[in-house]
Amino acid sequence: MLTTAGTSRPAHLAIAPPRRLPVALAIAASVGVFATSLHALPAVVLLPLAAAWLAAFAVGALAPVKGTLILTVLAALTKTATVVMIVWAVTNPHSAIGPHGVVDWLPLGMLNAATGLWLLAVIRHRSR
Repeated sequence: MLTTAGTSRPAHLAIAPPRRLPVALAIAASVGVFATSLHALPAVVLLPLAAAWLAAFAVGALAPVKGTLILTVLAALTKTATVVMIVWAVTNPHSAIGPHGVVDWLPLGMLNAATGLWLLAVIRHRSR
């Protein structure tokens, strides 16, 4: 538990309200994407990649100043990775990596919905 300096009161990790839902949904969906579409990657690659990706969302949610930029970059990376995964799935239908069925597409769609919610908040200037 975190404590406030010089006191025994617990410090709360405050996440700005516009970031709560998109980040929570993105983290849950990211775990799903790593567990389904990318499960065939070697553990040496998958685990550090998943840890860095999830940590980036956590930092973006908690950073008061640079969080908006971090989450916007993650949203852009998500949209780019989705296009790459669609092309991969179409050109390599028998590959173990990439989305091929409903179980693979659902978390990827959720991740795109979460980052879309974030980009909508940014466009509407409600991202702080």
